[in-house]
Amino acid sequence: MKSFLLTIIILIHFNSSFAQTNWHVAVNGSDTNGDGSINAPFASLQKAGNMVQAGDTIFIHQGIYYNSLFGNGDIWKDDNLLTLSANGQPGQYIVIMPYPGDQVVLKSDAKYTVLVRNSSYIKIQDIEFEGVGTQITQTEAENAWGLYKDSIGNVHDLAVELGININDPSIRGTIINKPILSNIKKPSYYNGHGLVCLRSHHIIFANNIVHDYPASGMRSDKSDYVTIIRNEIYHNSYWTTVGVGALTIAGSQVRPTGDTNNNVKIEILKNYVYHNENRLISWNPSKDFINMVIDEGSGIFLTRNADTYTNGYFLVANNISNFNGASGIIIHKTDRAIVEYNTVYKNGNNNDGKAGGIGLNNVQDAKVRNNIAYAKPDHWALYKNGGTLTNVIVNNNLVYNENGNINPVHNLPANATYMETDPQFTGAGNDDFHLLNTSPAISYAIVSPLTSDDFENNQRDTQPDAGALEFIVNHINDNTKQNIQLYPNPVDDKIYITGLNPQKQTMRIIDLSGKLIFRQQIVPQSQKIVIPLNFLKTGIYTLKIGSVRKLFVKN
Repeated sequence: MKSFLLTIIILIHFNSSFAQTNWHVAVNGSDTNGDGSINAPFASLQKAGNMVQAGDTIFIHQGIYYNSLFGNGDIWKDDNLLTLSANGQPGQYIVIMPYPGDQVVLKSDAKYTVLVRNSSYIKIQDIEFEGVGTQITQTEAENAWGLYKDSIGNVHDLAVELGININDPSIRGTIINKPILSNIKKPSYYNGHGLVCLRSHHIIFANNIVHDYPASGMRSDKSDYVTIIRNEIYHNSYWTTVGVGALTIAGSQVRPTGDTNNNVKIEILKNYVYHNENRLISWNPSKDFINMVIDEGSGIFLTRNADTYTNGYFLVANNISNFNGASGIIIHKTDRAIVEYNTVYKNGNNNDGKAGGIGLNNVQDAKVRNNIAYAKPDHWALYKNGGTLTNVIVNNNLVYNENGNINPVHNLPANATYMETDPQFTGAGNDDFHLLNTSPAISYAIVSPLTSDDFENNQRDTQPDAGALEFIVNHINDNTKQNIQLYPNPVDDKIYITGLNPQKQTMRIIDLSGKLIFRQQIVPQSQKIVIPLNFLKTGIYTLKIGSVRKLFVKN
């Protein structure tokens, strides 16, 4: 009898430990009366996040979700939309995603929209994250540049304390001494982040759209086994004084404790990172000086990992990074990084130096290979930006400096190999970085055991091409392959689109300033699709699908 009861207890424990629950969140749900089921969903993501266990999925239903104090005028708030501290297991990730077919926007003006903290085996996918960057003006951000709270909550203004005007041209490029400030807090409204993991491991951020955050759009801090893949990250980091990149990996630490794996553990793969930049001079509370230049605002930024990350490699592969403020990709004080098959184009939008392409700074045991680095005039394409390089191999990169009068490479190891020539993109002006059939990047790369396909999941052949996109004959996104038409034009509430290829594509609507207003994945099921546009203001817009651009007027 005792044996029988013991068997029943073991079976109950076994089954409960592998139980999986679907939790539901909806804008019309209730944290008080809901139970998280599909018929009685919660109202907040935080309520569902407090409930999850290994193997659970949180389904977020159609709508826009805000942090609790959104728009109340408090610039110091810490009411993150979701702070998640939970643990899945190998093979039983906790997943947060939209309910199938629904479009979900998480919008926040707090310090973080989603903070994954002290967690493991978490996957967050297919969600749009939106900050409040478009609500902040340059003047407003400059007026808040020096604001901070001390440890007892008193508000200070560093610019007033130093007696400086940050727009004074006479101090631009100089070093300003300042006191070291401990335990201070900067206003979250001007330094808010999108999706962040902290002190966590086995984290996947996949297929998300992250835009308009004052600071980093996506970030990993003190974490390990992180995969950031196929995300679109744009218009971030404009208003922060922290000095960040749009996609940042910082202070990585081996997790779980005692892990001895020395293979690739942190991966940045197939992300599209563009139009991110710092528009303010940054200052670090722990330093006793301010360098009065804008030298931050990179697209992909690996920083300060060398002293904290004792084993394991970083892989940065098949990303496209263009029109960012400083470097397209920068590896700073980070060892054991492999940077391969990336395309960086016309970065260095507003930095005070010559950084523009792929940069290295105090790096050891790294490989930089098979990339295309296309720089703006008078910017470096591939370079050491400072410090020392030890056991760094740089080979088979294609570099180009557009109409510039400086060398596109700078301070590279003596044995570096590269080709200096125009890569011949199909239509870089339209953000199309496919290669023409005459491109010198074709068959220029060397085979890598780590990367077998490209940005679009096309298999690379035995003579692979440099850059994020392998050359494909008769690429289907070519203008000659799509006869796209829009009507009516001008448009009132909806617009019809015909002439599309039948495969999944991304449609974007861009205003006259170049700001992305709307993005949607479309899979045409008929000869005609319809897009509601009643949310648009009156004006002139560009609709972009693949490399095709069409102007239209919204009444």
